[in-house]
Amino acid sequence: MYCYPPHPVRGHPCDNISGNYGTWQANAIQREVVVVGGGAAGLSAARTLIRNGVKNIALLEAQDYLGGRVKTHRQDGILTEDGAEWIHGGSANRLYGLARRMGVLSPRVPDSSYAWSAKTETGRNADPAGYDAAETLYEICERNSVLSQYSDFGYGKCYADKFSGEYRRNRGRRSERAAWLHFLEMWVNKDTGLDDWRDQSARDADHFTDWGLDQWDQWRAGYDALVAHLKKDIPAGTISMSSPVCKIFWDQGDKGQVLVVTQSGVSYLADHALITASVGHLKERQDSLFEPALPRAYRDALAVTELGLADKVQLGWRSSWWGEPHYNLNIIFTNDIQGEKSWLKGIMEFLTIHNQSNMLQAFVPGEYARKMEALPEETVKRHLLSFLADVTGKSIPEPSFFRRTQWQKNVWMRGSYNSYVTVEGGNTIMRSRQPLAQAVEKNGKPVLLWAGEHTHTTRYGTVDGAMDTGEREAYKIIDYMDATFG
Repeated sequence: MYCYPPHPVRGHPCDNISGNYGTWQANAIQREVVVVGGGAAGLSAARTLIRNGVKNIALLEAQDYLGGRVKTHRQDGILTEDGAEWIHGGSANRLYGLARRMGVLSPRVPDSSYAWSAKTETGRNADPAGYDAAETLYEICERNSVLSQYSDFGYGKCYADKFSGEYRRNRGRRSERAAWLHFLEMWVNKDTGLDDWRDQSARDADHFTDWGLDQWDQWRAGYDALVAHLKKDIPAGTISMSSPVCKIFWDQGDKGQVLVVTQSGVSYLADHALITASVGHLKERQDSLFEPALPRAYRDALAVTELGLADKVQLGWRSSWWGEPHYNLNIIFTNDIQGEKSWLKGIMEFLTIHNQSNMLQAFVPGEYARKMEALPEETVKRHLLSFLADVTGKSIPEPSFFRRTQWQKNVWMRGSYNSYVTVEGGNTIMRSRQPLAQAVEKNGKPVLLWAGEHTHTTRYGTVDGAMDTGEREAYKIIDYMDATFG
């Protein structure tokens, strides 16, 4: 038995929903399909439906932009990505071929082009043997033959068990062993959004299909080029922005229709509702969002699935004070940091932003990100400047650009990047993620369908995976319509 939140978090925009069931039912707009969410999954679903002749649809997006966790920011000629940034895996990734065909694939920067250094938090040169050990283990613990041995445990156990031996093999300094182990955990947590690398089921991690970390490609003019590509086949009148869905009545009458209600009181009566909301939002709001309550099996699946958190901090200057076009500063902590600045321990590296040699970026994962989000923006910037000064021994000029993301504070996300299945969940009801993609049916008709990165069994946490799930669920509807109506 798993515990569910007894009531939604107070102060949510949906707490002020306009209207009542009678008015929603009476004024409902008829649609064949309502797609909830305009991220990569929702856009791919709507595009697939329309391309296959299902045109009477509505796509409802809660926020004032499309893309979800694909969010490109432009300011004074500077381009940064709040969310998705890279195309991992080269030609194995469908996005690589798409970007190449569109002529917007950015040239790859090889690792050898980066000016690399490793420092302690006080500016002392760190032992590079620690980095070598971490990099080796990052590859070893991704192998199926290795990770499968840890199926009943947390993902991080593989790294923790093997680190001491690998560090000794690389002749690392004993005094830095704990610091480099923390560095490795932050490396893993940066890519997963975990609070603790023991939280994710190793069985869940083992299902992920990795196409190679050594191939990092990017969109030359921003990841939102993908959003524009997915959107172009969707008629403008189909999409409603700033239209958060606050109620879904999914057992309406003998026909098994779904009544979907937005925060402003606009309602839709549909044969199918395709839900692409983030799992963080679904977990927080399911009790108030769905009537009747979701089936127990689906609620159990949600209960053991979490949305990780990986925020970004980005700083830019009119000219680079580090003097290199490609810069990689790795940081280990030989001493603890207490108090307001403790969030800095989540940072394991600063990298120049691709094609912008005057800008640096760092990831902040899990609990450290939540601490960072709770601080005023000016305080976060001040912490970063003094931290960089301590680590590099340089006088850091005032940046001309600063941005930090706050994905946890976003009520429609409640996290970012990677979803994961807990160790308990991976050992019991969620040995794969298939339960998260199980449609809710009435008399054989799929009335609630689920898409989004968290519903992909092998490419969760990726944009291509999210797109795959949107198309997958759209074809379930198309197949049902073909079988029912011919």
